[in-house]
Amino acid sequence: MIDLSSHHVKQHEQYEIRYPSSIQNHGILIVVDYNTLNIIQVSENLKLFLEIEPSFLLGKPLKYLLYPKQIQNILASLAIHSHDFVDIIKIKKSKNNLKFQGTIHTIQDSIILELEPLIIGKKGYETDLYNLLNNAILNISAENKLEETYQIITQEIRKITQFDRVLIYRFNFDSSGVVIAEDKKEDIESYLGLHYPSYDIPTPAREFYASNWLRIICDVSAEPIKIIPSKHPLKNEELDLSRSILRSVFPCHIQYLKNMGVKASMSISLLNQDKLWGLIACHHYSPKYINYETRKVGEFLGQFLSAHLFCKQEQQFKTYHLQIQGIQNRLRKGLLKTPDLVGEVFAKNKNSLIKLTKSEGLAICLDKNINLMGNTPTQQQVEDLIKNVLEDNQQEVFFTDSLVTIYPPAQQFKDKGCGILSISLFLTNHTYHLIWFRPEQSYQVPWAGNPYNVTIENINDIPQLTPRHSFTLWKETVKNKSFPWELVEIDAAQELRKVLLLTALEFSQYSQTILEETTKQANAANLAKSQFLAKMSHELRTPLNAILGFTQMMNRDCSVSEVQKEYLGIINRSGEHLLSLINDVLEMSRIEAGQITLNHSCFNLYDLIKSVRELLTIKSHSKGLCFTVEQDVELPQYLEGDESKLRQIIVNLVGNAIKFTEEGNVDLIISLLSYSKNSKNVELLIEVKDTGIGIDNENLETIFEPFKQTDNSIHSKEGTGLGLSISRQFARLMDGDIIVRSKLGEGSIFTCRIGMNLPERITHKTDAKQIIGLSDSQPIYRILVVEDVRDNRLLMEKMLDSVGFDVKTAENGKEAIALWEKWQPDLIWMDMRMPVMDGYEASRHIRTREAIQGKKRKSVPIIALTATAFDEERKAILEVGCNDFVSKPFQEKDIFEIMAKYLGVEYIYQSCSEKKLIQSQAPTVDNQKLQTQIQQMPSTWKNQLRKAALSAREIKLNKLITEIPPEFSLLAHNLTYMLNNLSFEQIANLIEVNHE
Repeated sequence: MIDLSSHHVKQHEQYEIRYPSSIQNHGILIVVDYNTLNIIQVSENLKLFLEIEPSFLLGKPLKYLLYPKQIQNILASLAIHSHDFVDIIKIKKSKNNLKFQGTIHTIQDSIILELEPLIIGKKGYETDLYNLLNNAILNISAENKLEETYQIITQEIRKITQFDRVLIYRFNFDSSGVVIAEDKKEDIESYLGLHYPSYDIPTPAREFYASNWLRIICDVSAEPIKIIPSKHPLKNEELDLSRSILRSVFPCHIQYLKNMGVKASMSISLLNQDKLWGLIACHHYSPKYINYETRKVGEFLGQFLSAHLFCKQEQQFKTYHLQIQGIQNRLRKGLLKTPDLVGEVFAKNKNSLIKLTKSEGLAICLDKNINLMGNTPTQQQVEDLIKNVLEDNQQEVFFTDSLVTIYPPAQQFKDKGCGILSISLFLTNHTYHLIWFRPEQSYQVPWAGNPYNVTIENINDIPQLTPRHSFTLWKETVKNKSFPWELVEIDAAQELRKVLLLTALEFSQYSQTILEETTKQANAANLAKSQFLAKMSHELRTPLNAILGFTQMMNRDCSVSEVQKEYLGIINRSGEHLLSLINDVLEMSRIEAGQITLNHSCFNLYDLIKSVRELLTIKSHSKGLCFTVEQDVELPQYLEGDESKLRQIIVNLVGNAIKFTEEGNVDLIISLLSYSKNSKNVELLIEVKDTGIGIDNENLETIFEPFKQTDNSIHSKEGTGLGLSISRQFARLMDGDIIVRSKLGEGSIFTCRIGMNLPERITHKTDAKQIIGLSDSQPIYRILVVEDVRDNRLLMEKMLDSVGFDVKTAENGKEAIALWEKWQPDLIWMDMRMPVMDGYEASRHIRTREAIQGKKRKSVPIIALTATAFDEERKAILEVGCNDFVSKPFQEKDIFEIMAKYLGVEYIYQSCSEKKLIQSQAPTVDNQKLQTQIQQMPSTWKNQLRKAALSAREIKLNKLITEIPPEFSLLAHNLTYMLNNLSFEQIANLIEVNHE
């Protein structure tokens, strides 16, 4: 490979890609001075889209191009430190009244407007795209091995984007990469398994990918469009385009793509705890424009997949963790018996220790005592290695697959220790090392082209690589290297180091030093994981809030047609289902991070049982099963506890029973196990019995592990594979547990104990009615909405304004405080994560000012709007002075109920005569009659119905249901109910059962 230490290559690695001074040609760029709102820079292709010479526009005020209302919207949507947002822009001087899709953000004191011609997709495009996204999440979340998940990801993204090739590129420790999954057209060569050197994606590019979820190149062959002037006219600085979607491409990368034959590309970043883990690379062999909607779907998937892969990798590491626990237990037992014979205790566990990292030899070095096990260098060679490498570096974990390159004397023992992995404890006057050895292995690396076939050329006085012209498989035989250490092996070694620290804590006089070091490391790891999960919760749930919120608002619009309402229903139900999948993944992460708590409330147990029965009856009947619910007459009607978690446990247990039962029955039995009159403690017993496939004795515990299903359940892959694990954790949190008894081929009985309380006071919930306004007998309430995301701010403003509230908005905490002082709102809706000043600081500031002013000013209710899934953060919200909180995505009834609670607002509700309420009730099923009616339907119709169900095509299913003859009303009624509840699997199963 080329010498990366050379001066020119180092310059290439440091090339600043943020300042290309040009853009791609599928849009135009306008730079506006934030203070004067004058146009200071424009792209040279302006005249292709507008009837204006670029030079003529320089120095002109923005109002020369845009209408005042649009300028107001832009300024209102930009926070002081800016965030990207998108708007539809109509320009006064555009050709043929062309409208633009504008992406707008700020850099320092400049506003960057990126305008692309607005292209309206075909009718129903958004719905199709949303269904594809929903299916992608379902398929990716299903129970699969990690390698299978990678392949599914490429397949689903290719369906959505329609690129010729989609691949997953994973970065190695040395920043080189390898293609680990691929989906492509049949007539193009495969890149699967090929390796790529680190300079193919240099350091600046990797840093860019780590801070941007998406990068598109629509036409590789198109000439870049210059920005005039190239530098800021007042500051004489290059324009920073690191956040620009139109930013042009580094010439070396363009040549690289041309050499590969690629004409267009899109890259989606995959992050592991804010570090770049890999890329989803999409290639097309002709120019391809990627519209805004597809980009946002790609961006969303990048965020979701980063969280999902993180959870999958955590699961993979658990196998190593179990091995480490076993080693820890054996070490502890051995040291308790013979605390002075530490080396002997380690020697007894040598096989487990060597297998842990798939090595061939191990050296255990306790101060000056060295114990060698397996295939290792000599004792003197190990002593020299410790002195000259490990003690010099003073690293807790050290690894290399080519020791000879950093320590030439290793040439003498490379047949035993060409690669080493070591963990070290550096304590006061003591050092301990465990060193694993791997011998030299001559093996072949399949490169995508000869990585040595690269030269450096000066282009415009900038040293640039000239990419290789061939990417044909080129194999390199590697010498002086061992097999590389895998990330999971290094993590396992790191974990073992922590275990050894804890073991030393029990038997060492230096326990206090060790305890402090262990605690510090554990706290740092937990904090990093918590911050990552909180960020992913916010990133995933915030856009769903706008999607679900606006569909609810649009449904209240009388002008919306029935067809449009049908589309809105599809989006809303798909969004709710997508949210439930995201919640499953985040819920499991919260459990593993120890961040799950109970949310107690008074609830009606009878209503809960009734709703579960209605929800699951049609699902069981569609498979021809008998589903019964037995309810103990002594069960109290009202309980106090976590209603949501209890419901989730029951739905998961019964849903699993139905899923894995092909014939017979599923029974749900809920009874009172114990009741204490003094403490008012209640213990419920929930039993779920089925006549399904049963579970092998070996799998009775593994089914409760995350992402696990039984070996004989391979035909049922829907869901996340987290249901039973989450359910058991919830039960244990409520002073109970879940156990299972089962016999293979005969069925299973899941038994769950749950602790609850009898409520001190019973509160009744009423059905939500449609609110259409405020009653006349009360004042007009002033409501302040504080939200940095434009879509969510607009949603709240429109929702509250539509029923008669006086609404003002702020984009950050600083603006909120100013409006609170001047306008004196009656209630504040406060987003908690914002730039400039967040909701925590703003709420704390308002409460402090209220305390200073005393009785002169009434305390304003502050309600937090939060996308976090973590109870600890909600506790922090209340501690800073918020009265209550509502989670995103929210239902509009939750917003109005909270305002009624704190302001005593009285509403006007829509009467039944004004709005026809259609409630799909679970039909009474005559299975024999139902099957008879299906049999009499044409085979073509049945095949179309099954295909439409498997691809979740609601409109097609609706059309097929309308073709059912009137005399088959039972069939029509059942299919309509299944469709309204998104029970696509049940519809498909209904047809499959008939075919059999």
